[in-house]
Order: sequence, then structure tokens, then C-alpha cells
Amino acid sequence: MTIPERTLQDVLRELLAIRGVTSVAVAGADGTLVEGMTPVEGMTSGEDVLQALQELVPTALASSRALGGLLGDGAVQQTLVEYREGPVLLAPIDGGASEERVHVLVVGLADVMDLGRVRFQLKRRLDSLAEALRRLESP
Repeated sequence: MTIPERTLQDVLRELLAIRGVTSVAVAGADGTLVEGMTPVEGMTSGEDVLQALQELVPTALASSRALGGLLGDGAVQQTLVEYREGPVLLAPIDGGASEERVHVLVVGLADVMDLGRVRFQLKRRLDSLAEALRRLESP
């Protein structure tokens, strides 16, 4: 019996189910939304995160990469940006050995105290997320 392949939406729903997560999205490095969701339609903080992607993602990644370059390691693993409405975690998704990281997972959090739990759960799902993206983009 084979295990069914999880879609991008399946993996995002799993992340959204983590306590403290208010929204999840996958965006291109330029901020273009690939897929995003909030737990409840009309949830203001989640929708705000999804709408702000085109400004947030490129700027936050550029700043993080510049800081990483100054510190001697330009590879961004995760970036946390705190806003009045709540923190946002950005995690570049590894495209594989031959691909550059061209997608970013954007996770809206209710509170910075949720960060540890979310990072732990995220680590367990990044490979599934990258695989779902590869299947989505393959011809």
C-alpha cells in the first residue's frame, strides 16, 4: 500500500493547525503568492499577512541576506519580523541540490511565545513542503 502524496494545500493545512499560527502562505522570492490560507475566513490578522506578501517578503529577505553577508554567512534559514499585529516567520524553502531557494514560507503567529512550537513543527514538514512545491511546478 502506497502513502498518498500530500499536496501543498495539505501541508499548509497541517501548519495552520499548529496552535498559535494565524496564517500560512507560500510566496515566490518576489512576493508573488503561490498559496495561502487563514483558519477562519475574515480573520483580519491572517488576511493582512497574506495581502502584505508582495512588500514583506522581498524586503525582509534582502535585509536578512545583507545582515547574513555582514556576519559571514549569507544563507538565510529563518527570519522573524515582529509587527504590532503579531510576528511573522519567513523560511526559505530549499528547492533541492540543483535549485536555488525561490520560495518562501510565510507564517503569521499570534504571539512570539508560539515561535518555539512552530519552529519545531515546521522543521518536521519542510521536506514535505518542498516536495509538494516541486510536484506543483513540474510539467
